Amino acid sequence: MMTMTQMVTAGLLMTLFVAPLAAQRPAATPQKPPAAAKRTPGQGFIAVNAGILAAPSDFTDDFTFTANAEAGTIEAACPSKTALLLDVSGGYRFWGRVGVAVAGSRASGKGTAAVRASVPHPLLLDHDRAVEGEAPNVSRTESAAHLQLFYALAPRGKWRARFFGGPSYFAVSQDLVRSVTVNEAYPFDTATFRSAVTEAGAGSGFGFNVGADLAWMFSRRAGAGLLLRYAGAAVDLNAPDSRNVSIDAGGFQAGAGLRFLF
Repeated sequence: MMTMTQMVTAGLLMTLFVAPLAAQRPAATPQKPPAAAKRTPGQGFIAVNAGILAAPSDFTDDFTFTANAEAGTIEAACPSKTALLLDVSGGYRFWGRVGVAVAGSRASGKGTAAVRASVPHPLLLDHDRAVEGEAPNVSRTESAAHLQLFYALAPRGKWRARFFGGPSYFAVSQDLVRSVTVNEAYPFDTATFRSAVTEAGAGSGFGFNVGADLAWMFSRRAGAGLLLRYAGAAVDLNAPDSRNVSIDAGGFQAGAGLRFLF
C-alpha cells in the first residue's frame, strides 16, 4: 500500500510527463459552414421586342345601302399592310427544360382602301351610276394575349433558344367604309366619286400562336434576342349599320429586343 509521500511523488511525475504532450497537440480548427451554391440565372425570363407584323391577307367588305328609294352597292378592298409591333413576354421553367410563358402584343398600321360604288339615280329607276375612288388613312389596331408552353434548349455558350406554342386571344379595331359621297348635277346621268365615310368596327376572337426565340447573352442576366412567331385568329367585326365583317387577325411576326434572365 502506497504511503502519502509516494502518492504525491507519482502525481508530480505524471504531471511532468503529460503536460508537455498535451501542449504539443494542435488546437482544433473551427469548421466553416459550406457556402450556399449560387443558382445560375435562366429558370425565368423577360423579353421585350419591337418589330413588324405582316397581315395574313387582304379582305373585301361589300354591302348594300338605300338611296333615292333604291338599293345601291359599295365594295371596299382593304389591302394587308405591314404594321409596327410591340411585344412583351415573361415565363418560368417549372419542369426541367419545360415552362409556361405569357406574352402581350400590340400592332397598328394604316393603309388605303379601294372603293367602288353603284349609286342610284335620283330621278330614274334602274339607272345606277358607277363611281370609284379611295379611302385614305384606313387604320387597324390589333392587341393580343398569348399563353405559351415552351421548351428551352440547353445553353450553348452564350446562346439560348426556346420553342413555344399555345392559344391566343385577339382584339381588333378596323376602319370600315360606311358610305360614299359623290359629285353630281342635273340631269344626274353621271356622277363622280368625292369621298368615303369610314367608321371603326371592333371584334375579338381566339386563335393560336407558335414560334421560336433565339438570344445571345452578353452577361449572366442580360442579352439580346430575335423573336419569330406566327399567330392568327378569325374575328367578326361589329361593322356600321349592324353588319358583321369577318377578317383574319394576326399573321407572321418578327421582332428583336432585350432578354433578361432570373
